[in-house]
Amino acid sequence: MNGATTSLEVHECTQCGTTLFPARYFCPACGGKNWLARTTQTGVVMEATVVRHRAGEGEGGASPLHLASVRTQAGPVVIARMEMPLADETLVSLAVDALHRIVAHPIDTTGLAGDHHVDQ
Repeated sequence: MNGATTSLEVHECTQCGTTLFPARYFCPACGGKNWLARTTQTGVVMEATVVRHRAGEGEGGASPLHLASVRTQAGPVVIARMEMPLADETLVSLAVDALHRIVAHPIDTTGLAGDHHVDQ
């Protein structure tokens, strides 16, 4: 998962403040149609899985694909790719790679004071 990355953007309704991902035409909470793009850089792994067999892959197939549901610091839950399996409640950084995939990398919180999880 190397290469250039960009920040992950979520979308906040300017009328009621509901924050969503991906973008919508209308806010499901209030019907508003104006959105403000917000960058979200971290989140917490809610649940993780590994895909070992993919459709269309021949015998031997591709290497396992690690995926997780991640609650972003802004609130919305996204599905992110990971380079390795991560435990639930792991703090991760989030970015979008050159292939437009959301990727999560663990953040080392060793030695940091305070609570570093995202409220759910």
